[in-house]
Amino acid sequence: MTFPNDFHRHPKITRLPVEVRWAFVEMNGEAREADNDGVFDAADAEFLWPLDVLDQLVASHPTRPLVLRQGDKYVIRDYGEHQETKAAREARAAKNRANGQKGGRPRKNPVGSGPVSGGNPPGTGSQPNRTQHKAESESELETEIEDPVRQSSHVDSGEIDDGPDEAARVVLLGLGVNTDRLLHHIQERTGVVVSPAEAMRVATDILARGGDVMKPQAYVLRSITNDPDAIRAAITAARPTSIPQREPECAQHAGYPLPCERCRRDAAEKEKP
Repeated sequence: MTFPNDFHRHPKITRLPVEVRWAFVEMNGEAREADNDGVFDAADAEFLWPLDVLDQLVASHPTRPLVLRQGDKYVIRDYGEHQETKAAREARAAKNRANGQKGGRPRKNPVGSGPVSGGNPPGTGSQPNRTQHKAESESELETEIEDPVRQSSHVDSGEIDDGPDEAARVVLLGLGVNTDRLLHHIQERTGVVVSPAEAMRVATDILARGGDVMKPQAYVLRSITNDPDAIRAAITAARPTSIPQREPECAQHAGYPLPCERCRRDAAEKEKP
């Protein structure tokens, strides 16, 4: 688990009792153990933590609480901004597999990615570049991968953000696939706008079926072109559908959808003799 250094000073945390703060830390740990990206079934959450503790987490802020109550789920808000998600772990695993197949980490300057030193032999004149003789469609598919610093606009001082999309960019770079080129190609061929993490899953699935692929980018792009319907279906099937849309909230209890469970419990308490 990871938390900001000033986590303990945040007003949402300092105003909560110690047992509620600790429950929030436990929720993050249980989310990692369950691999659920911070989404708990209400029955499971209420079994693990007292209901009044969960109520305080849900009410920790009027609009941006630490935990959201969405239908029959408790959801840690912005979980992916602070903890490693399932997609990020899959990206790292795919990167490790790719590096292992290549015998280690990819070289920073792959062969053929930079200009060849030296000019033409004297007296021969200018020689046409061999890529000029390739068919247009082939040369388009085999465009060289950009330098990693130029490819990602999110690289700062040599550090790359640990979010799932940035992790996916690193994996794709290691596979020899240009992320921005892949994103554009998927949208152009399938009509679906995808994130880098989703594009990474598309590429790794295609390459896994292809075996020993010599030119990964050309192979991936060509596969998408040849069967865009199957790619579109795979993207749709992989998208999560378990988190319901946020429902209207109770005016008295922030974070509780209507009909409000707390209002029901309060009314039941008042009716007791």
